[in-house]
Amino acid sequence: MRPYLAILKDSFREALSSRVLWILLILSTLVLVAVAPLGIREQAGAYFGLNDLTDPKGLLDKIQAQQAAAAPSPGKRVWALFHDNFRERISDSSVSSPWQGNPYYQLRDELNAVLPSRELYDPSAWAGVTLPGEARDLLQRGIDQLADDELPMLNRLLLEAAFPDEISPSRTPSLVFSYLWYRPIDPVPSAKKPLIDNVINVFVGFLVGVVGVFAGILVTASIIPQTFTAGAIDLLLSKPVSRMLVFLSKYVGGCMFTLINAGYLVVGLWLIAGLRWGQWSNKLLVCIPVFMFLFAIYYAVSALAGVIWRNAIICVVMTILLWAACFGVGQAKKFSELWLTATQQITRLAPAGGDLVATNEMGQAFQWQPEKDEWSAIFTGEPDQPMMMGLGGSMVGPVYDAEHERLLAVVPSFGQFGLQSDSLRVAAREDGWKSQEGVAAPSGTAALFITAQHTLLAATPRGLFRLEGEPTEKQRNVNVLGFDVPVGERGSQFVAAGPPLRLGAPLSAAMDPASGAVALFDSIDLLILSPNAQGRYEQTSRRPVEGSLAGIVGMAGQTVLLGRSDGRISVFEGAELTEIDEFRPEGNSAPRFIEASADGRFFAVVFHNRKLWLYDVAQRRTAGVPIAGQGAISAAAFDGKDLLVAHHFTRVTKYALPTGEVIERVRPSLGILQMIYFYAIKPLYTVFPKPGEIDNVVTYLLNETDTAPIGNAPDLRSLRAKVDVWGPIWSNLAFIAVVVGLGCWYTQRKDF
Repeated sequence: MRPYLAILKDSFREALSSRVLWILLILSTLVLVAVAPLGIREQAGAYFGLNDLTDPKGLLDKIQAQQAAAAPSPGKRVWALFHDNFRERISDSSVSSPWQGNPYYQLRDELNAVLPSRELYDPSAWAGVTLPGEARDLLQRGIDQLADDELPMLNRLLLEAAFPDEISPSRTPSLVFSYLWYRPIDPVPSAKKPLIDNVINVFVGFLVGVVGVFAGILVTASIIPQTFTAGAIDLLLSKPVSRMLVFLSKYVGGCMFTLINAGYLVVGLWLIAGLRWGQWSNKLLVCIPVFMFLFAIYYAVSALAGVIWRNAIICVVMTILLWAACFGVGQAKKFSELWLTATQQITRLAPAGGDLVATNEMGQAFQWQPEKDEWSAIFTGEPDQPMMMGLGGSMVGPVYDAEHERLLAVVPSFGQFGLQSDSLRVAAREDGWKSQEGVAAPSGTAALFITAQHTLLAATPRGLFRLEGEPTEKQRNVNVLGFDVPVGERGSQFVAAGPPLRLGAPLSAAMDPASGAVALFDSIDLLILSPNAQGRYEQTSRRPVEGSLAGIVGMAGQTVLLGRSDGRISVFEGAELTEIDEFRPEGNSAPRFIEASADGRFFAVVFHNRKLWLYDVAQRRTAGVPIAGQGAISAAAFDGKDLLVAHHFTRVTKYALPTGEVIERVRPSLGILQMIYFYAIKPLYTVFPKPGEIDNVVTYLLNETDTAPIGNAPDLRSLRAKVDVWGPIWSNLAFIAVVVGLGCWYTQRKDF
């Protein structure tokens, strides 16, 4: 072993003597020195996030109405602190296009600019407003005596109390950023750990995974060609050594370069995250061998090219060609999967009186046509085109009203000033499921239900609302000076069906099919609202849930299932919502949908990793029912006692429970894009190495989940990217073994 250890030591000395290594170490030191003064501190949430304004249009209307009145009011104080250009913009009735800047975001920014002000509160303006105890305590100390960090919280509490129907209570903490003694930006609404993990992931991934790896290839490209040149190899082979082990020793020694760079930068960042930000992430240190593994993939090709052609430039070129080929195949797979997922993957199933209706990620609705063996677009408007809500879908529903044989859904629309409002859409069977615009829906509608009395119920953060009248009987309006003025009869409308609530967003809701009781969860509280003898809902249970994690709720009878973003599935029972069990069927993978059977016997939970889990309420355990398509399941629903499962984008299988017998299969013929994906792109991706997917391992280590949110999507129902952790590792290991094996074989047979 001594000759091979000597070769390893020599490789290590070559790395240390490299000027490029020292240049990179110096640059890494400068980066760490620049990052070290950055401070990140978490404080109670005050600043407004994307989901904190539950009714932005209503809030603007109230502020403008109070401003026009003579009496002192909170709206008048807020209006006075708005910037002049914003006041002019929302006062201009000619501004109506949503593409001229979105006033919702401007309103949020304007309110965030008001929060640090010491001029917002006036006793006469808030004389008729009931303030919470925390706000009263802060006011007793005196506004002039409050610290700069306390002012935003006070003003946020004042605004919440003044506009309870339009502003949700603060749920998300805020992060305070500082650089030495300077604060470059206002506090940002965000949790500390996910933000730091994402920043570290991007930071380390770029500097080590991109810059470090390719710098290492440039430096180490000449090691093996120099080893096997005439003179050098002759000296080595004059000793009792194996050619294959010489090649392996040089290959392992070349990896020392990345080990030094990755170790230095990652350890430095680990110390900064722990000492400066208070987040000791020991799994960050595991990223060091992960990045060395990434380098080993590319260096295997460089080493093989070096022993064949013995030219450093060819080694670099071959490595770049490998990267380009892997990148191209990987991007083709990602693009085709994203397109197929957005346009075809089923996310909701709705049995509609013998017909099967489904919606995809874009919010398009389809009906299964067995005679044509295909999905046909429904819920169309003019000119008979499917409505597209955007990736992740903003459509709520559709739900099927059996009495009137129609589908109802809530979709977003844009009104004056480009502000988003929700409208009800109705599609009747007799009209061929064509969509009609209905009445305005309650702001922030999170779920729709059809009660046993065949009425439409909407769940919102402000409470439950029932539709009175026909859904298409709207108030008739006349346009006067750019404003819609209502005239004539009032028309149908949603009215409060229960007590007023102040819940946060995102909100999850579920209804018990038998009793009509509704479960609500807003990351903080789990509530049960039950109908009384008059049909009005009353709060019967409330349970605070620790953790402040987003969740999905399901309900059947006296059992409530609560799925959290960390993968936990909690089971609650009874009027006191007693937690009787907890499961982690898919580890840390977050649940996306929870459905309950009509008889309350089974719950079906679809996870973001596209697997389905069945819970048997009667047995209080996992139901042992074999479900096909695990890893490709996107939605589930119950048709009476039978289970419908959507998988592989557009396929649906119906199972009889509890036996698991297959009743029916929906298998539409493959389209051209699907054929290209299944028979060309996916097989090619399977056999190719996947160095670009090693980032998934880093994401998994830091976030401890095998799914990743797409954009800013706190709602668990929004689409998340599935992270394949172990597949790329085994694939890349096989690639390294084959390429390095070829290098050993060639070295052994070559006559140097």
